[in-house]
Amino acid sequence: MKKILKYFFYGLFGAFLSVTLFIGIFIYKAKKGINFYDTDPIELPGDLGKKSILVFSRANGFRHSAAIEASLSVYEQMGHENGWKVFVTEDAGVFNEDQLALFQVVIWNNTSGKVLTDDQRIIFKNWIEQGGGFIGIHAAGDDSHQWGWYEDEVLQAHFSHHNIGRDLDSATLYLDTEAANHRLSEGLMDTFDLADEWYCFYDNPRAQTSSVLYTVDEATYDLSGNIGFLVKDKNWGMGHDHPIVWYHEQKEGKVFYTALGHSPITFRHKNFQQLLTNAIRWTGNF
Repeated sequence: MKKILKYFFYGLFGAFLSVTLFIGIFIYKAKKGINFYDTDPIELPGDLGKKSILVFSRANGFRHSAAIEASLSVYEQMGHENGWKVFVTEDAGVFNEDQLALFQVVIWNNTSGKVLTDDQRIIFKNWIEQGGGFIGIHAAGDDSHQWGWYEDEVLQAHFSHHNIGRDLDSATLYLDTEAANHRLSEGLMDTFDLADEWYCFYDNPRAQTSSVLYTVDEATYDLSGNIGFLVKDKNWGMGHDHPIVWYHEQKEGKVFYTALGHSPITFRHKNFQQLLTNAIRWTGNF
């Protein structure tokens, strides 16, 4: 009997260690990423023109596989309808001066973790500030990137958390009056409901140089989900002004960020597709 209890205890302890290790690795990957880099230039199409878009979907942190997969056909369709050349890759080797210069817009399509070397970061920073157009989608705004300039000046907001509970939570979004007459608002709905994963930020990008395109109504969804008893130091809400889509000029370049884009549902939504179309036109000066 003692031997049985001994084996039972060892088995239980082993299972506990396994679960703890799994959770630890998952959290570390989500927060820091398991980072590896590509440095060799890649092969590009020979017909890139003056309206070329780089869709970069590398995920060294948490990977939104279903959303990334659903997004690619959307980008391709938008390119076909608007005469844009869309190039899709997860190889960061394209972030060199010669090849990056061939694109007018770069989309970080649920990119997570540290995906660029220090040299590539300098090249990308210079590309944006010298006139490039940057669009960040969802995970491009989480806290896994480990890049102070990117969070402070490009995103202009620091990720706190997202609601956890149901995988997706429906909420109501409102077009901000500040952007009502901006080119980015053309064809957009004044208000709409969407099921997504809702990011919360420690600071409001409106307090810096960003203008807000959409806010989300915190009263229409569960802010905290089921993690309240585990984590106590989070910002459980941003109040009545909770930006979810915003934009600004970054020296000579342009930056557009949307925290939307967690699932295929978002990419299939017509208003989100219009939002992306407007963002590409604005950031790329098309």
